Amino acid sequence: MKPIKIFVSALEYSANLHLANLLAVFKQKNIPFTLCGIFDMQVVPDFKSNFEPSIFRVMGFVGILKLIPRFLRAKHQLANIATNCDIALFMDSSSFNIPLIQTIRKNPKTPHIIYYILPQVWAWKPKRAQVLSEICDELWGILPFENDFYPANTPLSYVGHPLLDAIPYTLTTQQESDKIAFMPGSRKSEIQALLPTFKALAIRLKNEGKTPILIVPKSFKTRNLNAIYGDTSVFTLHFDTYDALRECTFAFVCSGTATLESTLLGIPTILAYKARVLDYYIAKTLVRLNFIGLANIFLEFSTFGAPKHNPNPNIPLIHPEFLQDAVCEDTLYQAYKHYDYARFFNQKQKLLEYLKCGSAESCAQNLENFIKNLQK
Repeated sequence: MKPIKIFVSALEYSANLHLANLLAVFKQKNIPFTLCGIFDMQVVPDFKSNFEPSIFRVMGFVGILKLIPRFLRAKHQLANIATNCDIALFMDSSSFNIPLIQTIRKNPKTPHIIYYILPQVWAWKPKRAQVLSEICDELWGILPFENDFYPANTPLSYVGHPLLDAIPYTLTTQQESDKIAFMPGSRKSEIQALLPTFKALAIRLKNEGKTPILIVPKSFKTRNLNAIYGDTSVFTLHFDTYDALRECTFAFVCSGTATLESTLLGIPTILAYKARVLDYYIAKTLVRLNFIGLANIFLEFSTFGAPKHNPNPNIPLIHPEFLQDAVCEDTLYQAYKHYDYARFFNQKQKLLEYLKCGSAESCAQNLENFIKNLQK
């Protein structure tokens, strides 16, 4: 069988982890393929990317403005690479990927275009749903409710949630442990915004006999941690998220995928997040959600159909959220002391049942079916 050529555009670290899981299943099916495009070779080491994704990663609305010249220089080169492939797989990062797809579509010959891990049109920029329905051949949704936000004739299918492929366990009761995890994010700006508060809280908990664990991304192992975190002597450092959390009874986590991970793993969680003031107020104006934690958001859709139907929009459905000035030592400490563990584990089970399954197997099956049709 002739190897199939797959172009990938995966910028975010989490998207690359999901890509690795997908390719692992694809290899099990013994389908020969080559990979090119933009992806993280540290996460997907068996293939050579054309661009390093870290050069395109930014945070916040202001950061996107700085990215534009760099993207424009690379866009046509990436489009030419994709045009010579059979399949083009786009993952997350819609501000980057939608213009790239539109450029690819201008060529007379285009690959089969698939979008996996769709933009959050249910939160903001709903017009992107119409755009994606027009420029993509397939959309692979990772949330059961996404189909409600796209035109009726959109080729969208729910494939499962990729985090359910990644998590190796899910606890059903509180751990008997003195270890408490702190996860201040993976971007320097996030870390530096949260860490002073996390350090003060860690000292307070350490004085009560707890062991504060600072979970550092694996990709930071070769970096100067002092330049990123400063003094970390109050913490025990750990570079493996899942192994570290398995030993912890609680976690204080920066917003993002990490809060969903800790929740699905069964680690009682408190979300804390501080953004640049301008970014925060722009987001508050544009985003149509009651919460920022993914677990809270998904359970709200599952329970009420949409955020606007929630009769208690100030009460998170599974874990507390503290934003901006509310992120302070005593507030987080009091929330930890009065945490409702029974509610957390009950809601965590509902979340697992709602998401149902991982996505790697069904995505790989979709790719295999397309390849078989292509090579008939």
